[in-house]
Amino acid sequence: MAAKVYFIKASIGDGERTISEKARRLFQAGGFKKCFQKNDFTAVKVHVGEQVNNTYIKAPCLQGLVEELLKLQTKPFITDTSTLYTGRRHNAIDHTVLATERGFSVAGLGIPFLAPDGLFGTAETAVPIEGELQQEVSLAADIVRCQSILSVAHFTGHVATCAGATLKTLGMGCSSRKGKMRQHSALKPQVKKGKCTRCGECYRHCPAGAITLDQLQAHIDQDKCIGCAECVAVCRFDAVQYDWKQESEILQKSIAEHALGVVKGKEGRAAFFNFLLSMTKDCDCFDKADMPTMVPDIGIVASTDPVAVDKAAIDMVETRGGRGLPELIENTMLDWRHQIEHAVKIGLGRADYEWVEVS
Repeated sequence: MAAKVYFIKASIGDGERTISEKARRLFQAGGFKKCFQKNDFTAVKVHVGEQVNNTYIKAPCLQGLVEELLKLQTKPFITDTSTLYTGRRHNAIDHTVLATERGFSVAGLGIPFLAPDGLFGTAETAVPIEGELQQEVSLAADIVRCQSILSVAHFTGHVATCAGATLKTLGMGCSSRKGKMRQHSALKPQVKKGKCTRCGECYRHCPAGAITLDQLQAHIDQDKCIGCAECVAVCRFDAVQYDWKQESEILQKSIAEHALGVVKGKEGRAAFFNFLLSMTKDCDCFDKADMPTMVPDIGIVASTDPVAVDKAAIDMVETRGGRGLPELIENTMLDWRHQIEHAVKIGLGRADYEWVEVS
């Protein structure tokens, strides 16, 4: 039986208050209140954007969803885990301050921001799964302990996975530091001979200290490398390369398996929203302002099936863009199908869906 995916048209031009109300209407029309019970500790999983990034989904856009949870007398909290790379989301203190500055707080939304993986991203719980790559995944401890989840993903392209939406928000965004490192372990970047300008950007941004500079070029120590792809993100000279065909596939499969661990024990207790607004070819982890969008705004899609909601979002983006997502993000070596097909294979959800438009 196909999963129901609910859709409402929206654009950044509507304004934050209208977007908030449209998200609320989608929540009500989809009957998502059934996923949440009184006194649930409900994780509202978001991405608050990096320091300079301004294309992330703003806190006021979520006000309606938060109010719906409060009406149900749950105990919701805004949440996100620490990153592997350096920046203002690298630990719980800096992350919380950034979230507060951007309105993801009691003052802004009426609920607190809490880091589910502790001060340094190491507060974790091992969850057994039946995966192809892993039989156990390391997740943020309080993601595992809470009773329900409202996942709010900003649909974007991604430098390593092609698509970044609900599956990545769950699999990568709810993992502990160990879980993230395991997912990235497949990525083994190399510096192309003759391409490196020795600008030092990759050296300065590498969170693992894996990059050195000699008189000719940068070098990456594969034993130290954690596969975070930060060097790819900051290199302006196309000097860092991956074997995208093989390594991206493994990364996407690992993300799907970690997502499976996130929803384990929360069957029927999770709702997944993809905001198809300000859709950039790179994700909100990029510390850049005014990143260009790859397609015009579309709206918001939601489902209780994390696979169906991503497949529906990708279908809409490709239709609106008139091209496949790899072409839209300008990396035809990537293929988003790996994450969708593997998620279906391991029983995370379905790729077929029934479309329900909400006015």
